[in-house]
Amino acid sequence: MDFGTYAWARANNGQMSRTEQVREAVSAARVILRAAPAHVRHVLGFRNPRALTTDPDQIPIPDSQIAREAEELCREASPAHLLNHSFRTYVWGMLLGQQDRLRPDPELLFVGSMLHDLALTERFRDYAPMPCFGARAAIHAVDWASARGWSETRCTTLADAITLHLNSRVPADHGPEAQLLQAGAGLDVIGLRHWQLAPTTVASVIARYPRLSLKASYGDFKREAHPGTRAHLLDRWLGFGTLARFAPFAE
Repeated sequence: MDFGTYAWARANNGQMSRTEQVREAVSAARVILRAAPAHVRHVLGFRNPRALTTDPDQIPIPDSQIAREAEELCREASPAHLLNHSFRTYVWGMLLGQQDRLRPDPELLFVGSMLHDLALTERFRDYAPMPCFGARAAIHAVDWASARGWSETRCTTLADAITLHLNSRVPADHGPEAQLLQAGAGLDVIGLRHWQLAPTTVASVIARYPRLSLKASYGDFKREAHPGTRAHLLDRWLGFGTLARFAPFAE
């Protein structure tokens, strides 16, 4: 089973082995270092001529019954900053999908975005006895989507996308929904790949879904940094809190 997937999380209680910790630390460091030159160029005012310019209003918000129910659940359970983070995660993911020439299932990506951080909320924090909040969110998502008629395969795809969003990278063989949920969340929290979108596009997304002091909510993530989990690795060893604090968004 692949590292970070739903099957991996269930088999390993959402915790990494020592070998996996080392590999993931190296992988995450590589991602950050590879992104550094582009970030520096952006900070210095050098604009990316290939940055995507588009109207975020053109990104379709799925209107199926299950998509509406996922949005309603996120609204009910989440504080406003987390709800807007979930919306932005979806929109960023769809925009980066255009950059990467990926064609995700919008409904699946939207539902995943709405459900991916519910384990950070008071309502779902203790949904399952597992230290990894991404895995808990995935377990809830499987139960929730299955009760609404999704097939086992579609539920697993949803769960993989949710739990894999804590990985430093998501290989293409996990599908575009998992790749873009991780990419969208990464852009929103630490600004990863923001330079691939035109500043006007970024500003339009934030105007539509304000950040509402998302950076100040980092303590929600830090409380989930339990030993052996990916959140712990990101927080304690990879400076995720610092990266989030200096993300290129005014708050």
